[in-house]
Amino acid sequence: MGEDRLLAVTGNPVLHSKSPVIFNTIFEQLNINAVYTRIAANTPGEAMFLFNELNLIGMNVTAPFKYDIMEYLDDITPAAEKIGGVNTIVKENDHVKGYNTDHRGVTDSLINRGISMENKRCTVLGAGGAGRAAIYGLMRKNANVTLVNRTHDKAVEVAYAFGCKVEKIDNLESVLKNSDILVSTLSGEIDIIPGEWLPRTLTVFDANYKKSPLSEKAMKKGCIVIKGEEWLLNQALPAYRHFLGTDPIKTKVFGSPEPFFQKGFWSPKAKNIALVGFMGCGKSFIGKMLAQRMGYTFKDLDEEIEKRAGRSIPDIFKLEGEAAFRVKEKSLLKEELPKNRRVVYACGGGVVLDEENRKILKDNALVIWLYSTIETSLGRIPKGTRPLLDCDDPGEEARKILDRRLGAYARASDLVVGNETGADEVVEKIYGEIDKTFGN
Repeated sequence: MGEDRLLAVTGNPVLHSKSPVIFNTIFEQLNINAVYTRIAANTPGEAMFLFNELNLIGMNVTAPFKYDIMEYLDDITPAAEKIGGVNTIVKENDHVKGYNTDHRGVTDSLINRGISMENKRCTVLGAGGAGRAAIYGLMRKNANVTLVNRTHDKAVEVAYAFGCKVEKIDNLESVLKNSDILVSTLSGEIDIIPGEWLPRTLTVFDANYKKSPLSEKAMKKGCIVIKGEEWLLNQALPAYRHFLGTDPIKTKVFGSPEPFFQKGFWSPKAKNIALVGFMGCGKSFIGKMLAQRMGYTFKDLDEEIEKRAGRSIPDIFKLEGEAAFRVKEKSLLKEELPKNRRVVYACGGGVVLDEENRKILKDNALVIWLYSTIETSLGRIPKGTRPLLDCDDPGEEARKILDRRLGAYARASDLVVGNETGADEVVEKIYGEIDKTFGN
């Protein structure tokens, strides 16, 4: 596991991101020794701290960090600079470079549908980061681009920067009736286009990959509709190239988003939450607080093992050995997680080392990897309570153990959350990610 190349996506929120499904499916099909997860962060600085701590080779960046994260990078490509944000960062040695592949998500999606952009009348709705990327990509394909934004002053500013046309939102109906392609980057909840404004000949590219009124209206009118899944998929291909230096051209997953987006996902009303991470990262302490915040039950698996064995975990290690402990751990995992619902589990630090354990966790829980530095973790561990650290240099041994486990933690996790700050902040971050992704 120590040789795994680790990647992630970050943003706020980020739990909703389907990028791990895309990349891990590709890695599995091509037998690539790499793993991709999500990093929850409140700020770009926190995201970059975890990026460096976990020794990631690359990271995708989503809203709202695409602009502010640039100050932490050593180099930025001209495209990213023009668009005003990065969605892909790559580390080579100690040099971190930022790219923007969002514009390829737009143009490659249209090309894959056999739609030419040359001299086509294209309307971009929304002047944020996604809108800027769409304008950049379309203009590189010689499209005639008109930008419409609810705040007209911002539209004028962006249109001037790119050299495209601009129209007021009040004129959107007439603009659409004279357009060949509409790229809407507005949130799915914003419903400002009546169905009668959409000509049947219009290609509608909706950046949302959740259900949205625009896509439904466009489909009823018989328009060609391209959803956000295709944007996400087609920006991932050049990002993959930046990460690994090769094209995944032999994989059969590219070209259609269905293999990724038909997969099920954790439901907070049906399953559990499992906290994993290195010893001393705060799983039990955070777990109890999170369970109370969520209205869940809390269980500490190590405590349950001790109760059933009638002895402490240090004594189990001393008298029976680590292998015997792992057998007890797996047996309890198999028994507990599939039968229970709405439980927050604090798991032992080494539970993720076993592939079957990881599958049980992923199938039956939202798996959150709590991360804290070795220094922070050791400061939380009472002496004599961790058999694996019973040595002359606990710090050095802890670093070796953690380095060997990083890949396993990443493979098990749905979300990485740093635990260097106050417990209340960590709990609220986890709760917020769940609430923003799934609602109450």
